[in-house]
Amino acid sequence: MTEYGPSDEAILQRLDHQPDLLEVLYRRWARRWTGLVLTAGVAISDVEDVLQVILVEVWQHARRFDPGRGSAEAWLLQIARFRTIDYLRRQKPPFRELPVDVADGLTFLPDESPAGLGDVLDMLAPKERQAIQLLYHYGFTQKEIARMLQVPHGTVKSWIARGLKKLRQTLSREGT
Repeated sequence: MTEYGPSDEAILQRLDHQPDLLEVLYRRWARRWTGLVLTAGVAISDVEDVLQVILVEVWQHARRFDPGRGSAEAWLLQIARFRTIDYLRRQKPPFRELPVDVADGLTFLPDESPAGLGDVLDMLAPKERQAIQLLYHYGFTQKEIARMLQVPHGTVKSWIARGLKKLRQTLSREGT
């Protein structure tokens, strides 16, 4: 029991028999889930829809929570993360509708570029930049990117890992 009522673990274990406890979880987790959903790139107008999907998933699968495998916090965040990813994947345009030809390399349009990253991304090798943009900006998986670019999956993983390492080093040197 927390100072604000039963623990998340206790709520999950009783949710089948006391569905009104879902409101308690929502009040505790809505802000955190909203932050996660917004950070992932879901439009503000769609956040409530994603939160609804998260709550339904929690309610339907609460009996699957096993405190022996991890904390309720980790379980709840994992559900939120997976449902958010599912939502974003359903929203992404098919490859043929991308605004820039993949063969020519991708660039962020000026109004879409994350603050301060445009110049840093330009420092990457073209394939690293392209793979990172397809992964993080367009939401494709590494396997999808490998199929699009017609290279092995491991190659895409290497490009992304090297690119992210370079970004981290550059940003840490600049104190960002």
